[in-house]
Amino acid sequence: MDNIAQSPAPSTDQSVAVPPEFRALATRLSAAEGQVFPLVMVDADRYQRAVTLIGLMMRHLTVTAATLSDLEDGHAAAVAHAREIASRQGLPIADLDLDMVVDAAMSQRFRTLLVTTARDRTSARVEEARAAGLPWVTVSEPDASALGVSLSQEWVEIHLASGTQLVRSVSMQPETGQPLFRVTIVDPAGGKETVQCADRAIWLATADEWRRNSS
Repeated sequence: MDNIAQSPAPSTDQSVAVPPEFRALATRLSAAEGQVFPLVMVDADRYQRAVTLIGLMMRHLTVTAATLSDLEDGHAAAVAHAREIASRQGLPIADLDLDMVVDAAMSQRFRTLLVTTARDRTSARVEEARAAGLPWVTVSEPDASALGVSLSQEWVEIHLASGTQLVRSVSMQPETGQPLFRVTIVDPAGGKETVQCADRAIWLATADEWRRNSS
């Protein structure tokens, strides 16, 4: 077991995994958003109109799309509303791809909802664990479908009394194809310590030891 680092650092990565049932939607929305910026290279006026309409649609979606399912089911209605908004604003749209514009606006709303949903889920798990008198709660873990498939997997636990985070991760080393096991402890002030473990058994034992030491 090698000590890798022990120094003040920001909290662990809080990126949010997309629920499996919404991955296709996320891919579509992200692709649409990626098509917007290149417009500025070929037609600055069309780009500006697209960005303006995206901004207006984002305000609309903040009100009408309260969940990821709302986004998934609301594309046709959103396109119709985009036409109405453009008409009211006197915004020419004959040369705009409204499907792309709406999906680009939805992409930004999707990210906001994803973070909000994850935050609410974490809060619910924390409250359930606290009510049950548990010292630790797992707030993030890999999708079951990703186990043994994804090149990188991470489990995040929170110590309820102190707010300390325990992060277990496994990643594949591209050079050797062997798994790399790490355990990271992050204290509430941002101090961070990571150890690299030789195998899965040591990895699990290290996490257990750190849980005991933090309790």
